[in-house]
Amino acid sequence: MLDSSSVLTGAAIDERYYHDLAGKALAKPRAVVRPRTTEQVSDFLRLCHHEKVSVTTQGGMTGLVRGALPNAKEVVLSTERMNAVEEVNTSAGVAIAQAGAPLQRIQERVEQEGHTFPLDLAERGSCTIGGNISTNAGGNRVIRYGMTRDLILGLEVVTADGTVLHGLRKYLKSNTGIDLKQQLFIGSEGILGW
Repeated sequence: MLDSSSVLTGAAIDERYYHDLAGKALAKPRAVVRPRTTEQVSDFLRLCHHEKVSVTTQGGMTGLVRGALPNAKEVVLSTERMNAVEEVNTSAGVAIAQAGAPLQRIQERVEQEGHTFPLDLAERGSCTIGGNISTNAGGNRVIRYGMTRDLILGLEVVTADGTVLHGLRKYLKSNTGIDLKQQLFIGSEGILGW
């Protein structure tokens, strides 16, 4: 469950949770929730779904279309504490990172092992891999390596009702059914799962 430092309300909600890149303020959200684990996200979304509370997800806040800005009655789900690169498997050529991991952190961690994570954006220090996936980011090396979609083997996704879809894979081929990551989640702007 979430501890008290994971939930911000009232005056504890910093302006960054409801200001756009130009500094224009919107209404302050009802609360900001900052989970550390998939289980905490699942529990939180299950509760919001049950209580019919709208949620806006925020990552690096580098998007220019204001999609991560909340309405007054919404709760912000911030990925800022889910920022770890959990594993780098050099023999498989795979890295596993949490949704809030900054792109630059993933690049640097993979480079420590003598490899390259080819997705590269100008905002690499602040954009998050979750946001890159949700927008199917292209970036500076897109012609050579493809879109984000081409770099993702699997995803673990939490749907709006709190259901966790376990789809992390370390291999390219899978004949186990519909590839939900490619068909539903990558490029969906986070509307189908978190």
